[in-house]
Amino acid sequence: MITTVLFDLDGTLIDTETLVNGVASQVVSKYGKSLPHSVQQAALGKRPLEAWKIVADQLEIPKTAEELFEESEPLLVDRWQHCKTLPGAVRLVDHLFNSGVKLGIVTSSLASTFERKLCLKKALASKFGAVITGDCVEAGKPSPEGLLAAAKQLGSEPEECLVIEDAPVGFKAAVAAGMRVVAVPSLAGLPQESLEGCTKVLASLLDFHPDEFGLPPFGDVVHGVVPLQPVWKIKGPVVRGFGRGSATLGIPTANLPPESLMNELSGAVSGIYCGFASVGSSAEVHKMVMSIGWNPFFNNKDRTAEPWILHEFAEPFYGEELRLVVCGYIRPEANFTTLEALIARIHEDARITREALSVPELDELSKSEFLKPVDN
Repeated sequence: MITTVLFDLDGTLIDTETLVNGVASQVVSKYGKSLPHSVQQAALGKRPLEAWKIVADQLEIPKTAEELFEESEPLLVDRWQHCKTLPGAVRLVDHLFNSGVKLGIVTSSLASTFERKLCLKKALASKFGAVITGDCVEAGKPSPEGLLAAAKQLGSEPEECLVIEDAPVGFKAAVAAGMRVVAVPSLAGLPQESLEGCTKVLASLLDFHPDEFGLPPFGDVVHGVVPLQPVWKIKGPVVRGFGRGSATLGIPTANLPPESLMNELSGAVSGIYCGFASVGSSAEVHKMVMSIGWNPFFNNKDRTAEPWILHEFAEPFYGEELRLVVCGYIRPEANFTTLEALIARIHEDARITREALSVPELDELSKSEFLKPVDN
């Protein structure tokens, strides 16, 4: 029986990976090097000095790990506190805490860095009864030492613990500790062998279902939709997409410009969402289902946001202002073996959207002032 959940921090609860990789790229560029995906993968989840040794060795940089760490730390120290929590993290931690589940964090971060990362997230930090940082143990991940120390602090046996991790070294640590592990990879393209021993692999914490592990289920799911808190409010001109929505799928989408993904939707998990939409000078509000991601069936090279407004319009509205209130998450992005399977799934997403958005608590969001045109 699972009584305890142990979380990794970086790349699992908070998005530090983007910041770290950016700073690491900046440091190695001084030596005429770039930071390839393979090196990012190799360093993922390691303690700082261990990670920098991997970078130095693999890129053949004539500097010690300590020297590279000293170069990077001033670039990071004032930015840690601004790292955002990852989608679904606060919802999951709050739910488990309120359900009486024992919680811990086991991180490769040093204690001083851990404090900086969570100094503006005290409500989140207060939920954890045990925190094991990288300088609390003799051996970092993939050693199970930190996980076993956290379990001991919380009075739990290893078989009572579930570990939630984003990095292969963390998966190995959990397996070595005799604990079940849910993988939520922060880097795409992890080799299949790195996931050996994982009980489940998820695209994000929004896809975690506690009841699958004998834990109390979420009480906020509406007809299969996870309500977003806070909702997203997005507006922009409708732009031309790939031209396959109506022609290939029979599903006309109203594409948003790429800037939307770089700004309002930059932290969004790739997946299928639902909400409400209005267009141009009209105050009429319609339900909509939206894809955010790479559309793997079509092998997109760019990430896109494609809302399908569940209403038949008399004519195209390219260039008109599109206003969206996105209030629910349906599922992760997926690939399909046939076009027919893709189309069937899109229509199922639309059915779920219509059903969920008819529930009063979500339908109320259709009255948002944001959806009204400025002239009205």
